[in-house]
Amino acid sequence: MQLVLFIVIVTFTPLSCEVQSESISAIFEKIDYMSQKCKDKLRDDLVKKCGESSYQTQLVDVSGCKYKCGEQHNNGLTKATTGQEFPLNDWAPCGHDMVSKIRTPERHSDEIN
Repeated sequence: MQLVLFIVIVTFTPLSCEVQSESISAIFEKIDYMSQKCKDKLRDDLVKKCGESSYQTQLVDVSGCKYKCGEQHNNGLTKATTGQEFPLNDWAPCGHDMVSKIRTPERHSDEIN
């Protein structure tokens, strides 16, 4: 009986500790309208911004003109998803036309040429 209990615990422990979230690189693969340099800068800025929060510490999604910081957990008994959305910076191209609100040559010099 103890052997069966041990096998059950060993089998299900790794499953209960998994965090269900999309990787940051997968989130930015969907953004194909920006140069790699701009995507890297945006990713670094958003990861830093999400890391400043005590509760929503992970970058969860970037879509349209918003990004979402949050946490997604599944411990086998309960599932929890928390998050908060924020607008992208004015210089980040987004929306239907993928145009930034304020486009300055200094911030997009690699896209001008």
